[in-house]
Amino acid sequence: MKPNKILIGASLAMLITCLVSFNVQNYTLKKSTGEVNQLQGLYIYVDSKPVLEYEYLGTVKGSGMSMGSGQYTDVRDNLIKRAKKEYPNGEAVIFSFIDGGTDRCDVIRFK
Repeated sequence: MKPNKILIGASLAMLITCLVSFNVQNYTLKKSTGEVNQLQGLYIYVDSKPVLEYEYLGTVKGSGMSMGSGQYTDVRDNLIKRAKKEYPNGEAVIFSFIDGGTDRCDVIRFK
């Protein structure tokens, strides 16, 4: 009877090992994987989204009249400045640039 207990124990150990190994998730790099830039202390997402979970803090909207020359750099920098002022706990911004419309950015904090 003793060999049966050893066989059962070994089988149980192998089963647990197999079950644990199936729960491990490997993140695979894809063509869409990349790193975002950081400007003025915030991570900048343009036409992309973070992979990590995050909390939405609020939205900052720009207007064509007050955003300077209307060039990308000016609009981006002004939105970042306003986002930092309105949401000092923000860690990143997700930009939405609208041609002929109101540009905006969502301010987020990672969980």
